[in-house]
Amino acid sequence: MERRRFRRPRLRLNVKASIGSQPIGHVLNLTDEGVCLTGRGVPPSQVQPLRLDLPIPLYGQREVAVMATPCWHDYLPNGHWRGGFHLQVDDNAVSILTTLAGRYGDV
Repeated sequence: MERRRFRRPRLRLNVKASIGSQPIGHVLNLTDEGVCLTGRGVPPSQVQPLRLDLPIPLYGQREVAVMATPCWHDYLPNGHWRGGFHLQVDDNAVSILTTLAGRYGDV
């Protein structure tokens, strides 16, 4: 899998990621084009619809729906995985993700 390096702010909020109703992990960092997730078990290996559950409402939304294409993943010594995903998002999701990264990301 291809591993890319983008400048993505590390979030200071706990944003959970789910496939359907099944939690898969947490957002480490993001942009409106990509996200790095961490989780336990097996990381997603194909294009998946993800739901990002926001701990605070942004633009009246508590969740963001995106399509995530896996780019890379690795396993950490603590049993977790970490992986990068390219996101396909609509205009509403772009606004929410940009605001989330801008307000709550470490620069």
